Amino acid sequence: MAALELAEFIDKERRTIVAEWESFARTLLPAADGLNALALRDHADEILTAIIRDMRSRQTKTEQTEKSKGRGQAHQLGEMGEIHATLRIEIGFRVGQMVAEYRALRASVLRLWEKIGGDPGGVTRFNESIDEALTVAVESFTETTERFRDESLGILSHDLRNPLSGIILGATMLMRPEGRDRSEKRDDGNVGVICKRMLSSARRMDRMIGDLLDLTRTRFGKEIPMTRAPLDLEPLCRQVLAELEGQCPGRLRFSSEGDLRGDWDGDRIAQVLSNLLCNAIQHGGPEDPITLVALGGGDEVVLKVHNGGRAIPREALPHIFEPMVRHVEDERTNTGLGLGLFIAFRVVMAHEGKLDVTSTDGEGTTFTARLPRHPRPKA
Repeated sequence: MAALELAEFIDKERRTIVAEWESFARTLLPAADGLNALALRDHADEILTAIIRDMRSRQTKTEQTEKSKGRGQAHQLGEMGEIHATLRIEIGFRVGQMVAEYRALRASVLRLWEKIGGDPGGVTRFNESIDEALTVAVESFTETTERFRDESLGILSHDLRNPLSGIILGATMLMRPEGRDRSEKRDDGNVGVICKRMLSSARRMDRMIGDLLDLTRTRFGKEIPMTRAPLDLEPLCRQVLAELEGQCPGRLRFSSEGDLRGDWDGDRIAQVLSNLLCNAIQHGGPEDPITLVALGGGDEVVLKVHNGGRAIPREALPHIFEPMVRHVEDERTNTGLGLGLFIAFRVVMAHEGKLDVTSTDGEGTTFTARLPRHPRPKA
């Protein structure tokens, strides 16, 4: 009877318990920073429903023993724990933070239960349910993390191999005496081409390593480092476009309007523009133009990058700025670490701005970055 009484109590106090879950999840920084109430609660209500159903069900001594070892038969409870763990990984929670959510859930229920003088017999059954959900969640969290790690290492190894091969090939050609002799007779033309290719490959590798370092910083709760200085975005936009022109000759378009001056980190804003434009080149239609529009007005400057081609799937839009996300399943586009949009998003956030996306089959895809001209005064 005690377990049934506690199950009824949890059901009755569901709204209070879920609200306390949300309040606690909001303290789990930096992953919880900027999350709305729905994301903070995640599957808390569904987890409670599964726990209540489990507590109301009959179980034998054998089933109780199996549950204590993480081999229970409460499939819905395990499923909710697995889904919750996966979603927490995607938004940057650490395993310790996820475990803390379950610990806080347990403490919340028991504190409320104690206030009415609840029977400890029901507490045992409740603890069994929590432990089973936690066991499945931790296992899922670990498996998903290991899969992400293995995928990331595989992609990184693949992507670094091409530019590294280019550097090795270029260095080999320059070391051949006959190659140097021929290049000298041609006014160093061959050497110039080879060196440009080697430099381009080295810069590509440097960008990959830089993205990984930025990802590591954010995972450890650190802000992406920035150095603000007065900057005019118009020449910066033109410079980034000129650097990318060789990837899609004749397709890049630029227009500007208004005052584009402010205080930003020029290298970081160039990184945002390069990442957004590279994404547009990669995922846009092969013949469609790619446009960069810069608009200055009021206290902010707005940067828009647009490309045609297939729309981003609706279900992918909420996760588009998460790391390791590749939003089009296509051999032509499914390359790279999937960090470009994530880094762009974090850089814009570090400038106290916003980065949004709209995407439809008819209108194409537009990323819009809103950058305040100056940092906001500290409270």
